[in-house]
Amino acid sequence: MKITKLVKYSFLYELINPIIQFQALIDWYIQGKMPPTPRLIKQAIIKRLAAKYYIKIFIETGTYLGNMINGVKTAFEKIYTIELDKKLYKRAKNKFSTNPRISVICGNSAAILPRILNRINKPAILWLDAHYSRGITTKGRKETPIIEEMSVILNHPIKKHVILIDDADCFIGKNDYPTLKYLKTFVKSNNSSLTITVEYNMIIITPKN
Repeated sequence: MKITKLVKYSFLYELINPIIQFQALIDWYIQGKMPPTPRLIKQAIIKRLAAKYYIKIFIETGTYLGNMINGVKTAFEKIYTIELDKKLYKRAKNKFSTNPRISVICGNSAAILPRILNRINKPAILWLDAHYSRGITTKGRKETPIIEEMSVILNHPIKKHVILIDDADCFIGKNDYPTLKYLKTFVKSNNSSLTITVEYNMIIITPKN
């Protein structure tokens, strides 16, 4: 189901979005669980990991329409989300304005992520999805700042963060994405104890339990 740019910015989108997500889930099953992975599956995995590792802080890069936060907000005590596009930022800021647990921040994720990490003293789940995907998204200096984001996270004093990176199939060494092999080597060279897996087109990086 294709949704126009105008509808995505409107209140109507919030009404029809649950139907869109349920249809995406059905289509995914019918098509043999091929990418793209439905958001409902991604949200379920994030909540599962939050419960497994007893994590109550969620950090997202790439707010977009705020759908990920909407689906996982009940699992966390504090949520930070970063959006580069000013229009999408304002939309999300308004959407979550009544929830004091959710902080929406505008700017480049690689620059803002260190500030957020400096505020916390416990492990977080980090959902890294700040990339240019055309449409209503904005392109920064790079199509994806993933290496810069990972460098910030891996150098943080807390070593028990759980990291999820969307769109594993993009990691082929093009459009500013490293190869998956390079990313794995980069992660291991910074913290050899981390486990890296790919599940439902997501790269999942977890500490030893």
